Amino acid sequence: MRTRLLLFAAALGTLFVTGTTRPQSLEADALRPLLASPLESEMCLMPLDRTAYRQTRGGGAGGRLTDKARENLLPWPLKESATLDAMPVRSVFDPYPTFGGLALDPAAGRAFFSDSSLSGVLSYHASDGNNSPDITDPQTHVLGPDTGIGFIAGVAADAQRKEVYAVNNDGGGVVIFGYDQTGAVRPVRNLETPHQSWGITLSQTRNEIALSVQQMSGIVFYARGAKHMDPPVRTLRGYETGLADPHGVAFDDDRKELVVANHGNWTELRPYSPYDPLTKTPQEYQPGRFEAPSIRTFAASATGNAKPLRSISGDQTGLNWPMGLGVDPQRDEIVVANYGDNSVHIFLRSADGNVAPSRVIRGDRTGIVGPVDVKVDPVRNEIWVANYSEHSAVIFDRDAAGNVPPKRVIRNAPQGAPALTFTNAAAAAYDTKRDALIVPN
Repeated sequence: MRTRLLLFAAALGTLFVTGTTRPQSLEADALRPLLASPLESEMCLMPLDRTAYRQTRGGGAGGRLTDKARENLLPWPLKESATLDAMPVRSVFDPYPTFGGLALDPAAGRAFFSDSSLSGVLSYHASDGNNSPDITDPQTHVLGPDTGIGFIAGVAADAQRKEVYAVNNDGGGVVIFGYDQTGAVRPVRNLETPHQSWGITLSQTRNEIALSVQQMSGIVFYARGAKHMDPPVRTLRGYETGLADPHGVAFDDDRKELVVANHGNWTELRPYSPYDPLTKTPQEYQPGRFEAPSIRTFAASATGNAKPLRSISGDQTGLNWPMGLGVDPQRDEIVVANYGDNSVHIFLRSADGNVAPSRVIRGDRTGIVGPVDVKVDPVRNEIWVANYSEHSAVIFDRDAAGNVPPKRVIRNAPQGAPALTFTNAAAAAYDTKRDALIVPN
């Protein structure tokens, strides 16, 4: 944590001057008139209030710096030299939320969404939404520097404790909030988890939470209520599991199973030692591989390099970048958000092998655009879909199939507002031929 604070303090002095090809270093004496100028409010400088909130985008629980941490900050103003930057001439960003993970508490009538654009969590009543082009007002909206939310991915709801779990994919672990917390609030607790954690699910019967970890191509399990640096109680990973870049994950408590959606690309995480970083056991090197996307089902108690009980994979499945998923025990179905072709695929829970889905929701009338998560509300007989590539979530009848319009829509931006979808941009390049900016996400 101390290292993070020192790096952040040093980074606050870094800025790019418009019209130059590299940062301009200026002597402190030359900077003083500039710092006192009317433009001071427009510049990104070390705040004069040393107790200011530290940045949380991209990881780490937010909050005011401790006295000990403040002592380790660089002195300000610097006595020798500093590097500053001016305000950008223009910027490209999405001012509206981008829905990602989705969690439902049907009994309480609550729906929770992660927002990877503004780094927040929004909640709605389960009956919200209509066919209006206007924004649907959320019941709660958690966001701000104290929340500890960075590049947020999956969410899960604990119906018994009235808590919502939010997973930071790019560092920062899991942050947990009460159902009715809203605004710039602190989480009730946080849990450090492996880098690139994505999906999360909770088992009431096992008293556990499980997270998919892309980088590890595995699943980590924690005791429900775990916090801070508590270690996982077990892991599920290895060549035999067939897990490859896992995303959506769901406990099926009725059948005592765990269902996982996989993109299919696999490479071994190579630590600095020949031992597995979690189990501390020796590991053999396995070459990377590409497999077809899949839905793998394991025993809920599976651990180590265990084989799945069943696997849905092959050209007949239509799986294409499967993201979040949900289990419908009453209908004996698995619902999958199929990001690659803007659809929702529904399979029987017992499906195994290269099998076609029992039905698909897809088409220009559905309003499904870049689906990232999907859940079933058995109380209201509905299927909810969170769109990543459009500012909306769409709700269907539970038995919907084909190119059908949704019953209603929840909008987090006015209809037609463009969704930029680079919520975790890693770089930018300029294409001189096309006069275009290229932004990998």
